[in-house]
Amino acid sequence: MAVTITKPAFNIRDKLAEIGANIATSQMPSGTIINTAYSEYDTQVHITTTGRRKYATIWTPYINARESGSDFLVMADVQGYVSSSVDGFNIGIQRWTDDAWITVANEVKNADAANADNWLGGYHNSGLASYSVSRTRFAMDTYRNYKAGQKVMYDICAGYHNSSAGDMKINYSGYNSQCTAFIMEIKQ
Repeated sequence: MAVTITKPAFNIRDKLAEIGANIATSQMPSGTIINTAYSEYDTQVHITTTGRRKYATIWTPYINARESGSDFLVMADVQGYVSSSVDGFNIGIQRWTDDAWITVANEVKNADAANADNWLGGYHNSGLASYSVSRTRFAMDTYRNYKAGQKVMYDICAGYHNSSAGDMKINYSGYNSQCTAFIMEIKQ
C-alpha cells in the first residue's frame, strides 16, 4: 500500500523574517560587529627623511559609521623594503579625526618617543644594511564620539629609526606587493 505525504510549501525568506533574522543594529547586543570595510593600497610610497624617527602616512582607509558611539578595530598589513642601514622600522595607526595615535603604545607624532614601541616592529639593532619588511598591526579605537553616517578615517603610517639617514619603500615597485587594511565597527 502506497502512502502519500504532503507538506505545505514555504518561503525561506518569510520564515527568517518571522524569527527575526533582520534585526536592527539597535537591537543587537554590545560587542556585535555591525559593519566592516576593507581597503587595499598598492602604489609605491617612498619614505626618506619624512619617516626618520617619526611616521609618514602611507594611505588613509575609511569606514562610514553605521551607528553612533561605536568602537572600531583597525588592522593593517604593510610590506616594503628598507635600506641605508635603517635601524628598526614600524607601522602606526593614527585616528584622523583628532590626529591621535591609537597603536599599542601612544607614540608622540613626529618624534622619537622615549621607551615607546616606535621601532620595535622589526630589525631594531640588527646591523643589517637592507632588508624586506612586513608588519601587521591591530589597534582598538574607543573614541566613541563618532556619529552614525560619519566617515571615520585612519592614517596607516610607517617609519624607521636612524639618526642621520634612511630609505624605505612601501609597496616596493617591481614586486607585486600591496598594503591592506580591515576596519570593523563594534556596537557599544
